[in-house]
Amino acid sequence: MLQYLKESTFKANDVVLRALSLLKSHYFSIAGLCFLLFITSNSSSYLAMTLADSNSYVVKALFCFIFVTLFFGTQLVLIKRSLLLARGIEHADFKDYIPSTKQFVNFLLGLILYSFLVGVVYLLSSVISFPLLYLDVEMETLSMEVNPFLTGVIMMFVLIRITFYPYFIVDRQFNLMRSFRLSVALTRGNTMRLLLLFLVMGTAYFLQASCEYFGYFIIAKIFNVINTFVIIPSVSLVMAVAYHDMMKDYTGGDDPELLKNII
Repeated sequence: MLQYLKESTFKANDVVLRALSLLKSHYFSIAGLCFLLFITSNSSSYLAMTLADSNSYVVKALFCFIFVTLFFGTQLVLIKRSLLLARGIEHADFKDYIPSTKQFVNFLLGLILYSFLVGVVYLLSSVISFPLLYLDVEMETLSMEVNPFLTGVIMMFVLIRITFYPYFIVDRQFNLMRSFRLSVALTRGNTMRLLLLFLVMGTAYFLQASCEYFGYFIIAKIFNVINTFVIIPSVSLVMAVAYHDMMKDYTGGDDPELLKNII
């Protein structure tokens, strides 16, 4: 069905080096979009705290809609820009970067579905780990440590398998479920390479979260800036280059079955 998959593997170090070369040449266009994400995220947090005691639910809903549209719309623009650069296209019409309503809705539904899966996996983890109570493991340990850890590990691999679904949405204009199936098929055989990329590029996020957890807020802000202006631009181009490498030799069907490509 997707017989090209065996030939579509990529070398993680080559992908990173090529992505960093692109970032060096086009830093300001990519980092500018990341800066918009940074401003939008922090502005929404500030307004959320400011309007926390307000009873004007219409205003809250309006600002929520505006910031959701700006934040996730900018993410799709970033993906489109990264894809074009990965293909060697440095300049394109402005309209080519603007996501359609259908693309935006499918992307947002994918995030909602992933959040729903997190809850389902957490419930399953709770059921699986429940017998540990009979081994004198405290309920607080299960709910605060064991279950979140199991959920995080499982959802990390789920995220890796569906990580390219936004690319199929903006690149091929497929619907959500078809994009999910193609992403699962595309990442088959490349899971460990993608995991390596995730671990390398996610180091700064881990350090930021650790500093926030232990109360080192100034250092956490420093890592936040590094994430915004270095890590996120790098990750955007790394994933675009990886997607381009795995898709350039595509010769199979474009609507694979999900179950046949999970393992």
